[in-house]
Amino acid sequence: MKNKAVLKRLMVLSVIVFSAWLFWPATPVQKTTMNTPSISKPIIKPVSSAQIAISKKAETVTALSEKITSNDSATLVAKAYASELSFPPYSQPLTQNDFDRLEPNHFNPQSIPVDDLGNSVSASLSKYRYTYPEPVFATLSGENIANASLILTDITSGKILLTRKFEQDNNIWHAQFDGERNLPNQLQATVKANIKGKIISIALALKYVDSVATLESFDSATSQDADMVITANLTTREQGLYRVRANLFDANNQPIAHLVSKEKLNKGNASLELKAHQSVLQGRQAPFYLSTFSIELMSPAPGTPTKYGDSALTQFEIKDFATSSLSNLPYQPSQQEKQRLQLLQNMAQGR
Repeated sequence: MKNKAVLKRLMVLSVIVFSAWLFWPATPVQKTTMNTPSISKPIIKPVSSAQIAISKKAETVTALSEKITSNDSATLVAKAYASELSFPPYSQPLTQNDFDRLEPNHFNPQSIPVDDLGNSVSASLSKYRYTYPEPVFATLSGENIANASLILTDITSGKILLTRKFEQDNNIWHAQFDGERNLPNQLQATVKANIKGKIISIALALKYVDSVATLESFDSATSQDADMVITANLTTREQGLYRVRANLFDANNQPIAHLVSKEKLNKGNASLELKAHQSVLQGRQAPFYLSTFSIELMSPAPGTPTKYGDSALTQFEIKDFATSSLSNLPYQPSQQEKQRLQLLQNMAQGR
């Protein structure tokens, strides 16, 4: 019995020793570093609450700056439009600074350098849009010009329609050609100048149109409530929506107002009214003068070009008209104009 007890103890001890050896933590093995690519995870640095506050403040300032800039722009537009509504759209004040209205058919001269010393040549047309049968007149100026030519080209087809030689008069060169009916809509007049053996090209864009209406005369001015009314008489060759514009000047040739009228006219003898509101005539006395006439047949659909007319008059005098006969009632904007102003004011207030 004693031997059996000893044997049991030995077996239990053996099991404990084996289990301890089996589950004892192994000694770490030093691994050899291999040159294999690995994907490194980004290190996320802790952000302090102060940094978060500064970032949010910067975002707020940027957003506020953009909002202020947008609101300021809308405010300026709203104020400008509100000021414009002090006058009717058909009778807007005109000043010497309104060059586009005073010279609607002005041609901007084109210049090109010819050497490294700053020398250049300049070419120009007498105006941008011509009406048949007006001649097209071109000028060229610059140093060391031996000869030059003017070439009229159809831009769409690239076809050369005519060529004219420049002639010299003192230091100015000039060339011209007579107009023709039914010239292409897209035209280019190219100046080719020979300067010290080098050919210089200057492209000049222009339009040449056949008149669809002629402004023939005006009736005497009459008063109608707050407006001085001048009836324009035209001969139209096509029916449609016409726009007639003219500038009103005082006796000293100082600009007063830009007058505009739109009306659907039939073919033949037609008339429409130009009106000058009392708001632009305050403190003015006759005689007045109308000039800078523009006659347009408005485009009836997208892609259809506007057509133009001409005037048999260069100026019309308005005399013996008493501005005291006009009512002092201010201009009342239309409902559409009020809605447009309200929209601009809402935008200015960030609504």
